[in-house]
Amino acid sequence: MMEKTQTILATISKLYENEKQVELEKQEKGEFFNVFNTIGLRAEEVRLHSAFIAELMNPKGSHGLSYRFLQAFLEVIDLPNDYIDYHRCSQNIVERVIGPVTDKEGGRIDIIIEDGNHAIIIENKIYAGDQTNQMLRYNNYGRKNFPEGYKLVYLTLDGHYPDNCSLGCVKYPYITASYEKNIVEWLEKCYSIAERKPLVQSVIKQYCELVKQITNTDMDTKYRDDLMSVMLASENVVAVGEMLQLQEEWFGQILDTYIWKPLEEFAKQKKMLFDMECETGSGTGAWIYREEWKYYGVFVWTTSRKYWADMFVGVSWYNEPNRKSKILKKERHLLDCLDSFDPNDEEWPYGWEFLQDELRDWAYNITEKIVKGEVFDCIKKKFEEILSEIDELQLPMP
Repeated sequence: MMEKTQTILATISKLYENEKQVELEKQEKGEFFNVFNTIGLRAEEVRLHSAFIAELMNPKGSHGLSYRFLQAFLEVIDLPNDYIDYHRCSQNIVERVIGPVTDKEGGRIDIIIEDGNHAIIIENKIYAGDQTNQMLRYNNYGRKNFPEGYKLVYLTLDGHYPDNCSLGCVKYPYITASYEKNIVEWLEKCYSIAERKPLVQSVIKQYCELVKQITNTDMDTKYRDDLMSVMLASENVVAVGEMLQLQEEWFGQILDTYIWKPLEEFAKQKKMLFDMECETGSGTGAWIYREEWKYYGVFVWTTSRKYWADMFVGVSWYNEPNRKSKILKKERHLLDCLDSFDPNDEEWPYGWEFLQDELRDWAYNITEKIVKGEVFDCIKKKFEEILSEIDELQLPMP
């Protein structure tokens, strides 16, 4: 078995080297340029994803293709393509406020396509967690306002089900949809529909590539097919199956070896303490702090423990029982080495910043960068800048 495994790995390594050469050639031709990444919108649920999807769905949208994109979406989620009267669609589509939040009503619907009689209500989740009774509130809104029919859609990266807390522990019908499958399929349909509108087609293609990036499905088709050919060969199936059983543990040990242990050593060199949180809540990451800092630390963090996506660094509180700011509002300000700040956000009193784009999402596709130390070096550099500025300005770190 070991000899067979080594043969498979050698074959895959050869395919990988060939693919790296192909990627280099594409990069030289500018084929990796993506306007959505360039302007920093890749994880913006409202400003990009909800807005862009809603614009395509809007029969009166600027794309100039009337109802054809909406019709394609209905087909993708298995609804009749005449479920909505395209000529009567409301233009109040994105972020519709439906009243003050109570246990059963109110909130802000991400996307709603409706004609006064029927509606498609979409809860769009990229990385944010479920809110208490969120789906229940939107379901009640649909039931109250569209007695002739409505469909509640829960859209996520991978198509998982909503939490019971969001459903309000009540049973009612809803549709699960995923960016990984449904949105990519829909965008590919939209691309074909827009064949006579090259500008629209180009933007759809770039957005589709972005969706593939955030769902880790952007592998080149030929490369994927070649890999699958090796993995599915009858003489290799059993050995590949044995390897796949270890993939999560393997990636966890990659992170531990090339990020967390070096970060812990970095903390020791700085005479600081190191800690991690990987088991509670939707977020996870690690932080370092000085013994005299009783509440605050310097973090590398994600709000999506499942995906290790949108990793960012900043200064925040770490003492769980005391998660309330000890830094006065007048003392809070953005550090020069960071780029995002809200003076009303108690949790990040000196700001925060995403890791650079190519290192921002930790998935199998950046394993080489992790092993080469690029991810750790990026974190270390930013941590050093933060610590230096805290010391130089003698900022309060209670």
